[in-house]
Amino acid sequence: MRIKRGILVWLIAAVGSSSLLTATLVRQQRYAKLHWSTFIVGDPGIGARLFFEKDGCAHCHSVNGVGGSLAPDLGFSSTQLTGLNNVVSSMWNHAPRMWERMRAEKIRYPDLNNEDMTHLFAFLYTAHYVDERGDEENGRRLFQKKACGSCHAVGGQGGGPGPDLSSMEGIDTPIRWTQAMWNHAASVEKDVERMHLPWPHFEGREMNDLLAYVRANCCGQRHETELLPANPERGRKLFESNSCSVCHSAAELDSGRQRSLSVVQLAGLAWNHSPATWRGPNARLLARPALQGQDTADLVAFLASLGYFDPAGSPSRGQMLFSDRGCSYCHGDRAQGTQAGPAIRSRGRSLNAITLATALWQHGSEMYRRSRELGRAWPTMNESDVADVMVFLNSRPEEVANAWRTR
Repeated sequence: MRIKRGILVWLIAAVGSSSLLTATLVRQQRYAKLHWSTFIVGDPGIGARLFFEKDGCAHCHSVNGVGGSLAPDLGFSSTQLTGLNNVVSSMWNHAPRMWERMRAEKIRYPDLNNEDMTHLFAFLYTAHYVDERGDEENGRRLFQKKACGSCHAVGGQGGGPGPDLSSMEGIDTPIRWTQAMWNHAASVEKDVERMHLPWPHFEGREMNDLLAYVRANCCGQRHETELLPANPERGRKLFESNSCSVCHSAAELDSGRQRSLSVVQLAGLAWNHSPATWRGPNARLLARPALQGQDTADLVAFLASLGYFDPAGSPSRGQMLFSDRGCSYCHGDRAQGTQAGPAIRSRGRSLNAITLATALWQHGSEMYRRSRELGRAWPTMNESDVADVMVFLNSRPEEVANAWRTR
């Protein structure tokens, strides 16, 4: 009897463990699905090669001045790309002009699948590594005003315990400048204390101006895209392993103010807070990390990826937009499909902004041709529309009905 009771207890425990394991696996699968739809899962390095080499995007477009001039520059400084949905809505709205131009120029239409599009978007999103240009003359004034010349020289002007910045190699790109500022802040703090100087603070675009002044006095050719491809996943691991999360949360870094900063302005913010950071209550518990090689590029890619999350949308607004923009004319009120167009409502798969961009690339030119035959205008999309439409297409019909009832 005891043996049977023991077997029964073991069976109950085994069933409970199996249920827990199943629930964990289901939760992990759901997380992986969500992770795919919201995070930068592409490789910016592969995206750069697709853009510049394989698919001919650079024949018309440039990224931060590198590439063609027939179409708009897709770099951060030109288009102010603020997120994935912004990129997708811009691509959607400008697609007809692009198709017309490609036809006129007899440019081969590249074949891009969903994986290719993911890599391309990761590349475009991290393309803000090359910052907006600063004001060289104001940078020269700041160099004197902030007493930088007490430690450093630029082109022989100024001087002290620090090196001549114009003779240093590899600090004239935003990523390398940011890394150098971080790594040398500790030694500068000691020099500033010894010389009884105030810690220099940089506001707004002052750090961009200072870099512009140093750049203007550097020798040699700059390679703007040298550190452009980076790995946001490795950046996340660096953020955790270097204990950055002890003081900074992802929510804080994803705030509106932080996301509006350029890379060089982020360097200025880190510089401003350096003394307080390493004299704070957590400083004695942490080792000050040194950043090497691609570390800063990867960290910045991770910080940029925080703004890559798709914002939550409304299925009821998405259905209304789907109708108002004329999509329902061909695809049906509930995106169930008609004789004029296929069903595009989700069927067990997760649609996202990348999926929408891929569908636009693969089928958009035919959609545009059909819309012209029917005398219908090409539908335009705002940045916020993308999230609403995607939620609608991913929702079940009863979810949309419930959303309407609760309005």
